[in-house]
Amino acid sequence: MYLKNSLIGFLKVKNVILLIAGIFLTALSIALLTQLFVYCHGDWGAVLYAENTPAALIDFIIGVPMIVCSRLSRLLINDAVFYSGCFEGDLNGYVDFAELADVTGGTPDEIQSSLRLLRPLYMKNFRVIKTVNYRYPEVIELYSKTVTCVCSNCGGWMEKRMYFTGQCPYCGGSDLTARVVAGQQFYYINDNTARKPNHPSYYEAPFLEAKRIRYAIAFGIALFFFLITLIVFMTSVSNFNNEPYFRDMLGRSITSYELFQSDLMNVIIVTAFALAGSLIAFPFLVARMLNIESAQSIARDFAKCPKPFLSLREYHQSVVANSPIQPCSLTPAILYRRIVGAAKEGYLRGCTPENRGGVLRLALARQIVKDRCPCCGAPIIGAVSENYSCRYCGNLILGVIRKQ
Repeated sequence: MYLKNSLIGFLKVKNVILLIAGIFLTALSIALLTQLFVYCHGDWGAVLYAENTPAALIDFIIGVPMIVCSRLSRLLINDAVFYSGCFEGDLNGYVDFAELADVTGGTPDEIQSSLRLLRPLYMKNFRVIKTVNYRYPEVIELYSKTVTCVCSNCGGWMEKRMYFTGQCPYCGGSDLTARVVAGQQFYYINDNTARKPNHPSYYEAPFLEAKRIRYAIAFGIALFFFLITLIVFMTSVSNFNNEPYFRDMLGRSITSYELFQSDLMNVIIVTAFALAGSLIAFPFLVARMLNIESAQSIARDFAKCPKPFLSLREYHQSVVANSPIQPCSLTPAILYRRIVGAAKEGYLRGCTPENRGGVLRLALARQIVKDRCPCCGAPIIGAVSENYSCRYCGNLILGVIRKQ
């Protein structure tokens, strides 16, 4: 709801193209310069005035900014995905910059600057407004879908903005039959207390297992390419001065062995860079697979939790207790970084980090199941926990929010 998904999809494709092209141009330029240094035996003057030097430098100057732009754009998209998840988990339509600063570790000014940068390209459906009711003089107002509701008390129809109050303007009743959707979060304005069964896939991004399989296939292809390239590289290096070996293998195609050695040196340099590229790709692919596995493990843990809110301390204790390796080296900070990283990559959904009363916790697939006070009938506004004190009569109301 808060992401420009079509534009982000285009930018992700653009980033992949920029990254591949940038790596190719950078590797090509370094390979050309390496060849020149080898052929010129370290003669800087000869390298500087060589015919291929300008092309190599131009490729390098173009390739490096392409890689940097691709990575910066990807980081900005990840931040936009994380902020969107925080917005979708909000229950009253307003987000304090100080609250976002609490869960990100930044400052309100840094968060505000980041959102001003992200909004034109990646995000939508919110604005910054002045206020005197929050810790920060400006807050984020979230745009909401306007839906048609019907009052179960008097039958009146109305257009309603998503503030989760459930109050009829005709009779004052709060039992409105409506469902308001914000991204992956569903909020029901009624007194339905039935809970859905736990399902880990609710917290996982769509097709997450398919993504892991694709990375595993890519790893297998990279490994096959690495082995083939390694054989060619080792054969070329070990037999570089072995003229009988190549003449026996290639026969009359070798007219000048000195010229053949020059071509063989090109093969060695190219395969060396190919091997280096493979070695760089392996950690990336392995990290992606491990991140997806971590996200799936986190989703399974969240699905087992019966409460709509889970403190980071409680989650850490649960992970340590169930860890097959004792003593467990995972700390709350490491677990939180994993959750935030998986959310930024888009591997997790339906979970929002919050800081309430100095306690860092995770809001898990919340559903409002009570929207009016059973004592005075007043609407429940801005509920942020399972237990809510009525703003009108002051009575404590239990079970306002349940886990979906």
